[in-house]
Amino acid sequence: MSHLYVVYALESTISVVEAESKGEALDTFVRGLMDDENLNYFIKDFSFGDGLLTQFYRDDQGYLFDIDQNEVPERLQQLNEQEKDDYIDSWIESNARQFWNAEPQFASEFLQELDKAKHSDSPQAHQFSNAFLVSTIKKIIQQGDWYEAFDIVQIDLADTNYQVIYED
Repeated sequence: MSHLYVVYALESTISVVEAESKGEALDTFVRGLMDDENLNYFIKDFSFGDGLLTQFYRDDQGYLFDIDQNEVPERLQQLNEQEKDDYIDSWIESNARQFWNAEPQFASEFLQELDKAKHSDSPQAHQFSNAFLVSTIKKIIQQGDWYEAFDIVQIDLADTNYQVIYED
């Protein structure tokens, strides 16, 4: 049985979705965001500092690149260039696999696009599958950093003709 859900991200968007569950409402909402320029840039741009890839530039001691200083941290400076690259690449791969833990095929898809971008003149992914984008957008939203006060609320007017969706 379908229900109506309000999907809101304050100061950004409020949508009404018909779905069987909250999870299905999120899936429907996310499919509507697949062409969002900001989300696509965040996911597909492999320039350091602007996108999802930047979240993976860390090891167990912190960030692997200081954008303000334009250098790697002191702990990596004794390594030669190949060793630095190998070390950073291994942590990026590990962090990507952790991010898509339950969906390793999406970590592989991301890492393949990253490798293609490294060997081209463009620091962007050329093509991600729709399933990858849906999963990734959901993860980004669920991390809580993309939207302020994001929630999905089922509209239930069975016992009343009034329902508060959000209250500050």
